Amino acid sequence: MKISTRSRFTTHKIVLIGLMSALVLIFSGFRILIPISVDNAAIQLGNIMCVLSGLLLGPVGGLSCAIGSALYDLTNPMYAPEAWITFINKFFIGFFTGLIAHWHGRKSLSFRWNLSGAIVGSLVYVVLYFCKSWLMGAFVFSLSPGSPMLIFLATKCLTSTINAILAVAVAVPLWEMIRPPLLRAGVMMP
Repeated sequence: MKISTRSRFTTHKIVLIGLMSALVLIFSGFRILIPISVDNAAIQLGNIMCVLSGLLLGPVGGLSCAIGSALYDLTNPMYAPEAWITFINKFFIGFFTGLIAHWHGRKSLSFRWNLSGAIVGSLVYVVLYFCKSWLMGAFVFSLSPGSPMLIFLATKCLTSTINAILAVAVAVPLWEMIRPPLLRAGVMMP
């Protein structure tokens, strides 16, 4: 009987999840707030680190996105009640980015698949964020279906889309630059 010593969560991977969670938390603080009548929207840099988490760690990178983003929400009383929603929504950026970039042993070595993963992960987040914003507008803020709701959703969707484009446009080329040194340093396993 052969005993497998291979584990999904090695110490190395847990440390990287923690490091990327911290970077997501820190970069989420770099934001431009856009006040709207009942809430705020923000253009922020945390999604860049979310995409990088997926590229570095594979689907498990979703944990870094979820943990770092939820912790950021917990530092601000305005966002704290939604931290659990953020945990779920942000998880999918890293999960889908990593799933596609690492699928069938690719290990995020293909620019084309890295770009595809980053786009899919970011788009899934935009859709989830839109759904959350619609539910919040309808049930929490009691916005009528007319123009107040349209302005609210348009602002939320615009900022979320800008965040997604920014994440893909910065994270994928940045990954191409930092991947070779990470491979040489043994941070990534070839």
